[in-house]
Amino acid sequence: MTLRQRSLDDLPPIVFGEIPKVDAALVIGRIGEHQGQLFDSEQGDDFDGFSSQRKSEYASGRRVAHEALKLLSGKPAAVTREGRMPAWPAGYRGSISHSREIAIAMVASTRRCQAIGLDVVQKNAVSAKVGARIMLAEELLPPWGLIDTDWRAIVFGAKESVYKAVHPEIGEFLEFHDVEIKMSESDRSFTAATVEDGPSTAVVRAGIGFVSDFEDHWLTLFWCK
Repeated sequence: MTLRQRSLDDLPPIVFGEIPKVDAALVIGRIGEHQGQLFDSEQGDDFDGFSSQRKSEYASGRRVAHEALKLLSGKPAAVTREGRMPAWPAGYRGSISHSREIAIAMVASTRRCQAIGLDVVQKNAVSAKVGARIMLAEELLPPWGLIDTDWRAIVFGAKESVYKAVHPEIGEFLEFHDVEIKMSESDRSFTAATVEDGPSTAVVRAGIGFVSDFEDHWLTLFWCK
């Protein structure tokens, strides 16, 4: 089993460090005018009301999701919506994230993976004020010699990744202070745990997270077998 990757638009490959062998596909691309690549079922009744930037971000996210499904299954497929969450084709689960500049998607078979969460955070995007709201006391000291601004962005992205992985499967809403992130001292991986026991506790504890430094962004991945 291997992680199949594709980088679009001349972007470099993503390096997530010592990521375990997983049967999944990961695709990244730039935000652009990709609305013509949407399936009709992906647009929804509210699509015309999106701003031009929102349309580009949404379409770019679906574009990389299509490519990830193609890498994994041999053909692209529509990724519709259930509320604000992506609705994946039967037999697959995945995650999509984007900034104003890049979009990323990861897809795996439901037979191989219990949950996936991805997040993209621009460096310096998380202020000290926001950091104080999202971080626990145990998370305040940056590892690896990171500066505070980078560390706040990583913690924000890691917690978002955990939420994106767990919520579609469990249905529990996790706030930032409901999850504690612990980074490895030897590599850019992390574990997560719920502060109090709840429906998501077992899944969160079973997961493993990874961090990548990519073009003025921090990318975070949370994977649950």
